[in-house]
Amino acid sequence: MSQLAKWVERVGGRWRDDALLRNFGWLGLGELVVRLSRLVTAIVLARTLAPLELGLAASAMACFEIVRVFAGNGLTQKVIRATDERLEATCNAAWAIAWLLCGGMLVLHLLIGVGLAVVLDRPQLGLLVAALGAVFLFVPCGVIQGALLLRDGRIGTVATIGTTQTASDNILVALLALLGFGPWAIVLPKLLSAPIWLVGVRWMRPWHRHPEAGHVPWPDVWRYILPVIGSELLVAARMNLDKILVGAILGLNALGIYYFAFNAGYGLSIILTGALASASFPHFADAAISHADRLARFDKALRRLALPIAALIALQAALVSVYVPVLFGARWEPHLPIVAVLCLSAVSKPFFDLSCQLLRATGRPGLELQGSLALSLAMLSAFAVALPFGLMAGVVTLAVVALVLQVVFTAWARSRAGAIAPAGHAAMMGAGA
Repeated sequence: MSQLAKWVERVGGRWRDDALLRNFGWLGLGELVVRLSRLVTAIVLARTLAPLELGLAASAMACFEIVRVFAGNGLTQKVIRATDERLEATCNAAWAIAWLLCGGMLVLHLLIGVGLAVVLDRPQLGLLVAALGAVFLFVPCGVIQGALLLRDGRIGTVATIGTTQTASDNILVALLALLGFGPWAIVLPKLLSAPIWLVGVRWMRPWHRHPEAGHVPWPDVWRYILPVIGSELLVAARMNLDKILVGAILGLNALGIYYFAFNAGYGLSIILTGALASASFPHFADAAISHADRLARFDKALRRLALPIAALIALQAALVSVYVPVLFGARWEPHLPIVAVLCLSAVSKPFFDLSCQLLRATGRPGLELQGSLALSLAMLSAFAVALPFGLMAGVVTLAVVALVLQVVFTAWARSRAGAIAPAGHAAMMGAGA
């Protein structure tokens, strides 16, 4: 057998035997397709929309990304962790809570839209924000089906559905931008692509409520999902309040530049670490493995996935001066340093995201919330203090704080998760399901 054939067989065997690698591969392949479509979108937006238009769209999307945290986060993990005996009861409770949360998010979006239109005297921004609220009408109709797909280990199916939706979204953004829709080109596709996800999950994993199964006590569900929602809200704050701070302190033109730099430099890490988080939680939360095996899986994931992803993000930062002028146009060349620094700020993100999934899998989302709160306060406070000295000063400060504290969080989370006794964790899995 040739050396090439042996290598292919060895890689293929590792792919078949390593569930996390296989799951990440499916999600990563989907994200690659998404990244290519998003690249086309970013090129079109950079060449068609003015910084002010990008600033309006960025403000609306920042509000949406923060509010959407409440729409189902924690419910998916709750369903995945449920025992077989309590699965239907857990699904019934999660479904009802999803409708409650998403109805509240729709109302909140409408109120925010009206408030922005009146307070800032920008009716278009208010309409953009209000329109995005309609997305929450789709979430409760498919959140349980999506969670059951992940519970069943059908990662490839989830990746295909998500890829189809997001790629369609990106293509529509580019098309509408070329047609002159301005900031609406970024908002409308979110509404138009949502049915793709809904039809996909309902078709691939039918589920209907069984009222006779009852439901698990709502306080049990809330105790698990509230810390998860809190942690995800803090992540959304870190990912979006920075844009609000830039707009408030430096103006919408600076926000447009920052929004471009964020997408051109930070976008790859969001895609890769998102795939890593989605693939790792079912892998860590497997009830059939011991606590020691769970920690071993985490350590292995750090070496085999987090480290290579971090290296890939660092490589992207080194190539900023090559790909930005070619892909996005020469007018963005003065902002290359900002793109590069934002890219570097994400080098430690794979370690942070894996640590969050480990804490959730061991039934300790409260610890994740504590660490994430400290990280968010430090990052956003440092950013706000540095921004008056210029956009570059703010970005450098943000990057340094993120790189250091995310590594510290990873070590802290691994230590705290390792202190959980296997028996105690087993009890938690049974009680919290």
